[in-house]
Amino acid sequence: MVEWKTLKEVKAEGIAFTKVVYVLLGIYVWEICTTGGFELSVFLGKRKLAWPLVLFFFLCRYSMLFAFIGLIIFVNISTKALYTFTSVAGNLTILSASTSLMIRTMALWEWKRRAVLSMLALSFGKCAILICTIMTVKASWDDQAGTCMVIRTNHILLNLNHAYTMSFDFVILVMTLFVLRKRFRHEDLSGLLCRDGLVYFLVTSTCNTVPAVLAALNLNGEPAIL
Repeated sequence: MVEWKTLKEVKAEGIAFTKVVYVLLGIYVWEICTTGGFELSVFLGKRKLAWPLVLFFFLCRYSMLFAFIGLIIFVNISTKALYTFTSVAGNLTILSASTSLMIRTMALWEWKRRAVLSMLALSFGKCAILICTIMTVKASWDDQAGTCMVIRTNHILLNLNHAYTMSFDFVILVMTLFVLRKRFRHEDLSGLLCRDGLVYFLVTSTCNTVPAVLAALNLNGEPAIL
């Protein structure tokens, strides 16, 4: 049986984690480069978008990039500040992605008070959890390893974060599908938005399930920082 908390195992997982981060950064940079025409059209005024969506779109897009950059620096030069920076950037990405979908759903509901208030209440709960998770990973300098080592994590709070994120996105998806089926049954836009929302939920749920399982198992500090 694998001894997950031994120094040898932690180092092996650290190497694997580093490789995954580099691969994901490469994929994300490629994504930004291939879709950069959208940002250019917005900056040049060729595409008109409502300012809240533009704000959260760019916040989500580049917070993710900063989170990856923080992780790259972290795997090479570990300091306590990088835990906080990467956590803040990652949580901003999660929050802004969900908020973008929430604003779109509010617009589809024609800003009806019940729909707006219910989604805002869920959003405030999400914000509170994300703020709490920023400092959930505790680290200290290890002279033997020559780096900062994770000494404590709150895997219960991390699990709550993943579960709440999936639940929040699911509620937004259901509300979107409901209003689209009710008001836009025969329009191509309805089908497009349905597919878009469903694909987003499936992708985010899959991505949240992996770290949620690792956090629940609480094997050691390496999986917990995900």
